[in-house]
Amino acid sequence: MKLKLFWLIFFLFFLIKNSSAEIKKVISLSPATTEIIFFTESGDKLIADTIYCTIPEKAKEKEKIGGIINPNVEKIVSLKPDIVVGTSLTPKQVISLIKKFKIPVKIFTIETVKDIENATISIGNLLGKDGKKYGKKFYKSYTEEIRKLKTCFKGKKTLIIFSTNPIYTAGNSTYLGEIIKDAGGINLAGNGKYKIVSPEYIISKKPDFIIFTSMINGREKLFKNFQIKTIKIKSDYLLKPGPYIIEGIKELRKAVCEK
Repeated sequence: MKLKLFWLIFFLFFLIKNSSAEIKKVISLSPATTEIIFFTESGDKLIADTIYCTIPEKAKEKEKIGGIINPNVEKIVSLKPDIVVGTSLTPKQVISLIKKFKIPVKIFTIETVKDIENATISIGNLLGKDGKKYGKKFYKSYTEEIRKLKTCFKGKKTLIIFSTNPIYTAGNSTYLGEIIKDAGGINLAGNGKYKIVSPEYIISKKPDFIIFTSMINGREKLFKNFQIKTIKIKSDYLLKPGPYIIEGIKELRKAVCEK
């Protein structure tokens, strides 16, 4: 009985190991999944990604299959990937169309810090890596950078703005909101996900400073006129919910703590 159990476990381990090893060509439909593929040191398996996949730098060198919501399915099929990975931002009808060509598709919901960690573990395992190791690596780096940011961020009233016409900001249920909350800040956007707020609302809340992402140009002057400090994040690291948000937090810390 013990011998049979041993061989059963060995056989299952062999199947799992070889199943992962078979994935040699992967296509990413999202900047978040592209980041994770590189973070888990699987960039050599990535044969194509989207036009929005710019992090890390090597992602720019990969063949492009279009956008997140409107990828070129014909091109995806022609590249003959072993699997396609993406996020829930890609429409279900697009996913269904890819699957009609017998191409496996794995979709992840990546909206929070925990989602990033879980997706890192899953994609790492999927591509034959020790996913748990990379998940731990991400979370350890995240908590360390948050600890450093907290030294000058704690108790500060702020919000992160990534669009100004209208003004879109990130609530506490998003990874951006979590960064503010985990660093001890007070997110003036409140609970929920992404929401529209007015300049009058922001001014009335008397923030200690406002954080503008790299997508914003020019609107900072409006708030400076009301003597509200504005901080501009020049890179795109905070715009995409992937493991490279660590670099964005470092940039935020330099902007807030060292000035």
